[in-house]
Amino acid sequence: MRRKTMLAVILFSAALIVACKKSSTNPSFTPDCTGAAKSFSRDVLPVFQSVCSTCHSNFSSYSKIYADRSAIRSRIVDGSMPQNSSASTTQLNNVVCWIDNGAPNN
Repeated sequence: MRRKTMLAVILFSAALIVACKKSSTNPSFTPDCTGAAKSFSRDVLPVFQSVCSTCHSNFSSYSKIYADRSAIRSRIVDGSMPQNSSASTTQLNNVVCWIDNGAPNN
């Protein structure tokens, strides 16, 4: 009887762990960096102003975006950002490709 109870507890615990696993509703993003190099002022800052600023008001300048560029890139590529957004593929490409190109202040 103890074995059955222990087995039931283990199976129940395992089911809870699997059920509580966080899953992303956003698919991952694969950038396409063909074409012209991206400009911070022309291609990247407008994305942050229109898509990101409602939740991330701290991303208002080159220095703040540059400082977090690695985390920004990771979250775009893994699909966790932007959340609940209508960011276009072009906008996401602009940000990721700018970062991949050294994130120049241009």
